[in-house]
Amino acid sequence: MDELDRKIVAILQEDGRTPYTTIAESLGVAEGTIRKRVARLIDEGIMRIVGIVDPKMVAQSTIAIVGIHTEGEPVNNIVAKLAELEEVRYIGVCAGTYDLIVEIVVGSNEQLFDILTHKVRLIPGIANSDTSLVMKVYKERYNWRGI
Repeated sequence: MDELDRKIVAILQEDGRTPYTTIAESLGVAEGTIRKRVARLIDEGIMRIVGIVDPKMVAQSTIAIVGIHTEGEPVNNIVAKLAELEEVRYIGVCAGTYDLIVEIVVGSNEQLFDILTHKVRLIPGIANSDTSLVMKVYKERYNWRGI
């Protein structure tokens, strides 16, 4: 990525719907240049343009962070099973206290109880877990300035 790519990405991180003509004007280049560069960034897997849903606005206001200890099963197998669960929004393999950190988003504490007890904890290789309920989100960002 060169400096022009970084500027294009920064603009799209603020609003992924920004027209290529607007980006081109603000950066002083042709619209075709922007179109080609965005296509290349997407094709190379450097960038994706997606719609982000605010869970609170669609009755999915219960968010939990689950630290998972694994045992006796390859981590990739456990990750694959967790990834199948629609309620799981994020999975990270970790070094430290937990082997995995998982974010679960559901509509209620009852749904959280159900997924933890009837789905997550039954996955082979999950030895135990600790769940923290997110009470309020103060910062959530999708723009990465360090690129």
